[in-house]
Amino acid sequence: MGFWPLAAYLAGVVALFVRFEDPAAPRGHRQLVASDADLAMVKRHHAVFYALLMAAPLEWLLRGRPAGATQILGALLVGAGVVGYRHAGRALGDQLGPLIAPAEPAVLVERGPYGRLRHPMYLAELAMAFGVPGLLAASWTFFLSGLFAVLVIQRIGVEERALAERLPDYPAYAARTSRLIPHVY
Repeated sequence: MGFWPLAAYLAGVVALFVRFEDPAAPRGHRQLVASDADLAMVKRHHAVFYALLMAAPLEWLLRGRPAGATQILGALLVGAGVVGYRHAGRALGDQLGPLIAPAEPAVLVERGPYGRLRHPMYLAELAMAFGVPGLLAASWTFFLSGLFAVLVIQRIGVEERALAERLPDYPAYAARTSRLIPHVY
């Protein structure tokens, strides 16, 4: 099968983490607020995501570069995840932040993918989390994908409570949108 899955994986990781911004563009001042429990949740979320990003290629190499029927689907999920992550991030603009609570001054974002989904960025992360092991036929790494999914669902619950506390329009927005999958969840 060659090294195409690893090349596709590396392209996805680079596209995910490289920022394409105008360095001369003005950035607003934001105040980030986080409790110790929120910081711990964010650290777990990131640690598991980065662990699966490292585990999948390692497993692929250690298992002799296996090929599987999941590789094309995995590549599509990784690509869709990277594109969705970037699109959701652009829609959030200055409201994009690493923490649970929104940056102050908090603003409800309803443009782009946030018009239908409350958490399209997490949906994109989940696509990548399941796509990477699929792309590299790294079946053992799917355990980390499942753990990551549990952490994302937990984080969504905590984040939605924080958003409802800070944004008076959030309950009405939540009533007309889905969390991750339109008309399902």
